[in-house]
Amino acid sequence: MERADDVQLIRKILSGDDAAFGNLVEKYQKSVHALIWRKIGDYHYAEDIMQDAFLQAYDKLSTLKNPNQFAGWLYVIANRLCIDWLRKQKRGQEQKRVMQSLEDTPAEEIEESSYTHYMSEQCETERTERCHALVKKLLAKLPESERAVVTLFYLNEMSTKEIGAFMGVSVNTITSRLQRARKRLRVDQERLVQEVLNDVQLSENLKENIVKQLESIQSKFDSFMAQAKSDPTSGADILTEAHNQVEEALKGEITPELARLAHEIYKYMGKPGIEKSVSLHGRYLNVASDNKERFWSHRQLSVCLAMLGRNKEAIEEQARLYHWACEHMSDADVLHVLSSCLEHAGCWKAEGRIDDWVQLYNDASQRLENPELSRYDRCNFLQIGSEILRAYGRSDETLLGMEKLERFNDDTDWEHYFRFWLAVRTNRLLVYSGQEDWDRFDQALTEVHAFIEDELEKRTAGHSVNLGNLHWAAHDIGCCLVWLQKYDEAKRFLQVAIDVDTVNDYGHFMLAVSVWASERNREKTLHHLKFAHDIVLAAWNRGKYYQSFLGTPEFADVKDDPEFLKVFGQK
Repeated sequence: MERADDVQLIRKILSGDDAAFGNLVEKYQKSVHALIWRKIGDYHYAEDIMQDAFLQAYDKLSTLKNPNQFAGWLYVIANRLCIDWLRKQKRGQEQKRVMQSLEDTPAEEIEESSYTHYMSEQCETERTERCHALVKKLLAKLPESERAVVTLFYLNEMSTKEIGAFMGVSVNTITSRLQRARKRLRVDQERLVQEVLNDVQLSENLKENIVKQLESIQSKFDSFMAQAKSDPTSGADILTEAHNQVEEALKGEITPELARLAHEIYKYMGKPGIEKSVSLHGRYLNVASDNKERFWSHRQLSVCLAMLGRNKEAIEEQARLYHWACEHMSDADVLHVLSSCLEHAGCWKAEGRIDDWVQLYNDASQRLENPELSRYDRCNFLQIGSEILRAYGRSDETLLGMEKLERFNDDTDWEHYFRFWLAVRTNRLLVYSGQEDWDRFDQALTEVHAFIEDELEKRTAGHSVNLGNLHWAAHDIGCCLVWLQKYDEAKRFLQVAIDVDTVNDYGHFMLAVSVWASERNREKTLHHLKFAHDIVLAAWNRGKYYQSFLGTPEFADVKDDPEFLKVFGQK
């Protein structure tokens, strides 16, 4: 873990960021444990006292006048707790463990119930006990002051400067103590001290408990997903239980596995879940173990902010992520920052910063010539980027992007060829319609229409067809025609898409728009609206289609209609 500045962390904690205190714990827990262990001579009780020391430090943090002296202040707290513990030991006030009487228990039962457990415990603890005994024996050769320095230097790999700050003495004093300690120990003993101390670990029970906890939460979440697939409106109780468990788990350390599982659960909880994800990633970014995790968390944070309509924060986070990725990540990752977040398009536009986004896009485009980039990375960037440019009214730049995309997408046998072939034609349809260039519009539409008809004929004749390609071609063209208010043509394509893939919420919604606009058929319209809404109840964005319904001009005359509102669960 990178050592964060104590002063900054303390300021965050005092302003309400509890996650920052976790950074302090991770930074100092080994050294505090080592000092307590040295003072009281009991490894396991030292863990309990260490926890009490950090709890007291948290409770009294507001009383610390100089945050630069946190390490020494924490040492004083730990030292006082050690003194209290030793006094209790001396007065005999520590409670002794009560042993169950074995007088009336048959020897066979005792052997059967305890021998296996005893052997496993013995194997697990023998090596640790030998290590502890050896370390104590070697360190006993040193005076108290040198013993503390050696323990900190080898166990926690602290620098002399860090040890000096922790113990409240100068770096020169620490260096002198370390040198004297090395001289007292023979070279082979010193090497053994380092080897053994580095191998000594804090209790693994916590790690095992976390793994079990994650498995339990994952099992609950998997049950919810299975239930939601069979009945989209069911499984709410299971999801609530998984959510409660993940909330409890997040009170402790945030591991990569826990962060990703929590994010997945929050996705299925609507707006409150997205808000929880913002908080989650705000914490996780401070403790993420590597750049890969930071990159993932940055992306999720920026997307969640965009989904919540926090436009300024979202674009600032995306810009921050872009510049950070340029410095720390690969060219493919840099392209991915701009090509994976369509949700941001509206944010830049709402803030009047389209030119700023275009500047980032053009800057990223220079990386397309990197020979190490895959064909998919290039095509994906050009597709999504061009779609955003089209949404910003940059027609000429959109068509230029489509030309580049076709140059990279030149192998008809490539597994992703059809996706990008279709993207070129749908984008051209929308650009040409905006330019009222109907000749080129009809040419692009004819190409896709011919593909769909050909695939349908093959399917009717019993030949094998790629249903995924058929579905997306019909779906995308149908949606384009709805946007262009060509409702009668759109209905046929959208019906084909739904016939191929029934669980297509947006297809049902767009078909409802077409039916209502062209037929005013209440029964068919309500059917498709309800289907779209019910499917999304099992997804992250609950209420998505109610908002879409309110914002769709074709439904302007029924926004207050009781039957339509009932579909969306509104009174």
